[in-house]
Amino acid sequence: MGGDGGTISSNRTYLRGAGKACHTADHPSNAAKRAKLEDTEQARLILTTCAISGAVLDLTPSKQQHGNNSCSGADIVVCPYGKLYMREEALEALLRRSQQINNGGDHGVADALGSHVRGMKDLHPVRFYVTTSAPSNGGNNNNNNGNGRGAMARYTATCPITSGEIGSGNVPSFVIVRSKNPKSKDKKKGSPSNDNDETDGIEFSPNVISERAIKEMGIDGLQSEYGPFEERNMIRLAPPKAGGVFEEIQRMWEARVEEERVAKMQKKKDKKRKRGTTNEEVSAKKKSETKTSLPIVAAAAS
Repeated sequence: MGGDGGTISSNRTYLRGAGKACHTADHPSNAAKRAKLEDTEQARLILTTCAISGAVLDLTPSKQQHGNNSCSGADIVVCPYGKLYMREEALEALLRRSQQINNGGDHGVADALGSHVRGMKDLHPVRFYVTTSAPSNGGNNNNNNGNGRGAMARYTATCPITSGEIGSGNVPSFVIVRSKNPKSKDKKKGSPSNDNDETDGIEFSPNVISERAIKEMGIDGLQSEYGPFEERNMIRLAPPKAGGVFEEIQRMWEARVEEERVAKMQKKKDKKRKRGTTNEEVSAKKKSETKTSLPIVAAAAS
């Protein structure tokens, strides 16, 4: 019709990229995107639920925080592999493990914590900096944190420095494990201490910050508020398995456990050697005293 020359429809591209391999589901670029989304969703679950019970972590601030309403109050602990647990659930899991060992069973199969957790010494407290927002359900009594107290507010775990939402799974974050305070030994010995206010402040202060905050502030810049701590003692929360991040953390932790085991054995050997040296010195001293007393006894007899 028309004879005006028109256009040849077979030479037009109606759908850009139609039929090309990059638009198929199994293309490498799409597979990488899908893996990233899966890692993000897995991280979000790890950061918001207990790894044992699967219950949603309660981020409601405690009433014992002396006016500090920005720190999560529930007893949450983290393992070296970045998984979160409710403290009570972790204690019960350790108790079940101990009972299984005493009964002669193998705890490696049914252990909810995993063999990388040797005891409570490998579990460290987690205190999130939380922000408050109005509930999206119009004030119904369904709390998103699962504590059953009524949804008057919604608490979200965020970085206290960058304000990034940690619970989303998109923000790499770390738990700061503080170095042991020498003053704690004095308290055990019963000596008086005047750092009660400082201790209370530490116990009710957030200790989870984002990777971006660490890069911006630096380890030295964080010591005044979050220290003292060492960089190697920081625990990455929900490390992704993509890129070998989790494997590297696992390798470093296994090497550290082996290092502690060797150091402990060496300490026992040193104590045993010292004890043996002391016994030899006592025996040698007794022999010398005996030899010294023999001439005196002989002279008295004559």
